[in-house]
Amino acid sequence: MIQFQNVKKSYGGIKVIEDFSLEISDDQIFGLLGLPDTGKSTLVNLLMGLYPLDSGHIFIDDMEAGSGLRRLKRRLGYVPNIPGVYPQMRVGEYLAFFASCYSMEESRIRGRIRLLLEMSGLLAWEDSAMELLPKAALQKLSFVRAILHDPKILIIDEALAGLDPRTLEEIKTMLLDYQSQGKSIFMTGSSLGEVSDFCTHLGFLHQGKMIRSGSVSQITRELSMQNPIIIQVQGKSTGLMQALKNEPKVKSISLRENEIRVGFSGSREEEAELLQNIVESGIKLYSFYREQGSIEGVLFQKSQEERSLLSYERESDME
Repeated sequence: MIQFQNVKKSYGGIKVIEDFSLEISDDQIFGLLGLPDTGKSTLVNLLMGLYPLDSGHIFIDDMEAGSGLRRLKRRLGYVPNIPGVYPQMRVGEYLAFFASCYSMEESRIRGRIRLLLEMSGLLAWEDSAMELLPKAALQKLSFVRAILHDPKILIIDEALAGLDPRTLEEIKTMLLDYQSQGKSIFMTGSSLGEVSDFCTHLGFLHQGKMIRSGSVSQITRELSMQNPIIIQVQGKSTGLMQALKNEPKVKSISLRENEIRVGFSGSREEEAELLQNIVESGIKLYSFYREQGSIEGVLFQKSQEERSLLSYERESDME
């Protein structure tokens, strides 16, 4: 289990993390999303014990992050955004070196290395120098190195960004297999699409604060309900426009090329009723769907709320 309790961190008087709290239980895959420079990597460094906290606590099971305990370090695996490379070292030697750093038993190291290389599709590269590996292979090797000592918790910092679809799918398969063993994963990212299809829980970080968190199904549902319904109609849209104006849950209607965008405040059931009413009125549709949610949309909405609040506070001060 990972616990962040009221964590604060600043640099030179600039607040980077402000009163951050989060609990990640065993066998969860938690994806922390945010735009660049919002404090995600700082949280990872605090969790790894690389930076001191200004205040608050971070616990990994019964141990506090940064305590320097060897048993704490053995419990963690870390995948950075940019993999570390030892150009002249062969892949097998590289993994054996890190296995020895974690004091793994000699009798276990060889079998563990071959198992993970085979699972990741890297077995053919075992005797190759690291400088010969393509980017995708290096990134997979970074994941293999992180789980080599069988840690209980895996920490991934923006390491899925920019990967080709095949490599991304292979790494996701590895992570799901790892999580199925009762392990926890804490990962950061900037794109909802990178993580939403295999994370169990998501959180959104904005200016060092958690603005939303929950299960993937809950977050996906909330994001979807905030977005407009996109409708494409066969023929003229006049009849549809009039029908929509008579619906009490329709808050806005706009046209964009051949699409009608509808702001709709109803539930999923009411959305289905809206579609049924349109079809029963004889209007023929090409498509009817909710626009997909995005992290940018969530954070843009938060920024708009903050600007509105700031404007209100300024007007109040002038009265």
